[in-house]
Order: sequence, then C-alpha cells, then structure tokens
Amino acid sequence: MRIRKSATLLTLLCLGLLSAGCQAGGGASDANRYIQSDIEQLEAAIVRCDEIAADKAIPSLETFDLLRQYEYEDVRVFLITRSAAMSEECQKPHLTELAYSIGMLEASTAYTEVEDLISSVKPLMYGKETWALKERYFQLPEAMRKELESIPYFQEPFRNIPIIKELESENRP
Repeated sequence: MRIRKSATLLTLLCLGLLSAGCQAGGGASDANRYIQSDIEQLEAAIVRCDEIAADKAIPSLETFDLLRQYEYEDVRVFLITRSAAMSEECQKPHLTELAYSIGMLEASTAYTEVEDLISSVKPLMYGKETWALKERYFQLPEAMRKELESIPYFQEPFRNIPIIKELESENRP
C-alpha cells in the first residue's frame, strides 16, 4: 500500500513538474524553480524513507508475541496507520518546507505562474485519506496504541505488509 502511494505521489509530482515546465514556455520562472526544488527534495525524501522501511527486517519474535495479544483487526489497523505515520514523520521536514513554499507562493504575485503545479500537489499533501487513517488510529484502544508505539521497531519507517501476512497466516483455519 505504501509503495503504491509513494509511486503514485512521485508520478503525479513528476507530471506536475513536466506540465509546469511546458507551461513556462522554455525557461522556468523563479517561482517555478523554487517550488520544483522543494518538490524534488520531497521526492528524494520519499525514496529515502521507503528505503529505510524496505531495509528493515521483520520485528522480533517478542514483538510478534505482543501483537498477538490484541485483536487481529486492531493490530492490522495499527500496523497500516503507524507505518504511514512513520513514513510521514520521516518526510516531515520536506513536507513542511513544501507547505511553507506553497503558502508563500499563494500569497505572492507569482502565484499565477505556479497555480497549476500547486493545484496538482496540494491534494496529495492534504487528502481526505490522511485524516481518515488518523481518525481510525485514534479509535484504537489507547493502552494498545501506547504500548505498541513504545516499541523501537514502530518508531521509524517500516513495512506493514510482511507483518500482516505473517499474522494472517497464523489466523487461517
């Protein structure tokens, strides 16, 4: 799920950059170069954070034992939402910089030059799905969230799918 989301984000960002470059009619304006630089830095952060998650081994047996103490569906929600949150946390400095740049350009006279590019990027940053995931996460039992969040494995980007598959294989009749 995270890989697909990252690939989609990268594709849309690249298309936005290409579109903005074409609209600039040759040389990109200062505003275009400014926002494109922030987007490129975010793209690099997405790749770096995905690599961190991909390079991480599955959790220890003790962690799996702890996960098994909770309802499978709650654990599944925790893993999916926590994985997304840790990726977002890893990317946060670049997301923050891009959000700042967007706000600054929206308030400037250069906004019309980058309006299409900003319009294509904003839904990716502020989509409905982001809040829906967080809302579901906060509906989990607080004690469970706190205990699992305290495990170092879940405090940086990780892949949730291998863990979910392992837990699913144990739950099959």
